[in-house]
Amino acid sequence: MGPRRAGKTSIQRVVFHKMSPHETLFRLEATQRLERAVVDHTPLCRFTIWDFPGDEFGMMGGEGGIIFSKATAIIFVLDAQDEPYDHVLQSFTDTVTRAVRANPTIAVEVFVHKVDGELFLSDEAKYDCRRDVMQQVADELADAGLSHDAIPISYHLTSIYDHSVFEAFSRVVQRLIPELPTLEHLLNVLVSTCSMEKAYLFDVASKLYISTDSSPVDMQSVELCSDMIDVVLDVSGIYGMGEDTNDADTGGAYDSESSSTIHLSNGMVLYLKEVDTMLALVCLTRAENFRKKSLINYNIGCLKKALRALPLKNQGAAGM
Repeated sequence: MGPRRAGKTSIQRVVFHKMSPHETLFRLEATQRLERAVVDHTPLCRFTIWDFPGDEFGMMGGEGGIIFSKATAIIFVLDAQDEPYDHVLQSFTDTVTRAVRANPTIAVEVFVHKVDGELFLSDEAKYDCRRDVMQQVADELADAGLSHDAIPISYHLTSIYDHSVFEAFSRVVQRLIPELPTLEHLLNVLVSTCSMEKAYLFDVASKLYISTDSSPVDMQSVELCSDMIDVVLDVSGIYGMGEDTNDADTGGAYDSESSSTIHLSNGMVLYLKEVDTMLALVCLTRAENFRKKSLINYNIGCLKKALRALPLKNQGAAGM
């Protein structure tokens, strides 16, 4: 949710419908009514997105309260280029207050969006913008008699023209997965056993990573993994699909036999393996540690069995 022309629908189309960022400029119209979209690519990543019209996000009645009571997260999209933010953040605070009353456990995420262009050429300018938004939200909550600590809010700097929006959405989706600690533990064991540098579980359709091991996340490695998924799908779409497969079907270009290896110029290896329906393990390892590929495949096979044995708690789609 968020004000008109903040970029809510554009984010959804770019992340979940593979629309080019430039296409969103002329192919999308303003959202006129509440829209619902179900994301159900893989058993570990199932949720429903409710897209609120910009004109109504601060004036929701009973329907909004019902949705909040069943939702697990609110994503508020703020146009960083549309200053001042006073009126928008006041409406946001009112909405968050209403949502928390309806559902005390709901997660609140703020996308400080459109941090691109001439106003945000440096990282310092982006961080200053986020800091200003955080301070204004804290002031609005204080004026409403609420503590900022009582309503935990996460802030993300995003743009559809780089990978930041995928990173932000990945963080949000991870909060919706009850099995996340188990997934992280399994990846930690795999990384340790195979002497890997980093491992990610990616939803292939959206290119969101739903889990990773406990070592720090490097944005450059995430982008490399995401680009690798594009390469695998593109090459499979050209050479690996049967004649009876629909060209528009991503699932047809990705199956239980999907795998790929890319050797980088810095001595590292990117390795992708299918581990579940539309779910890929993408790992980064040193070339010398990749020589025992059969042992790595055996351990990935063990991970695959463990993932399929997980008692999934989120069979019903979570909402946001």
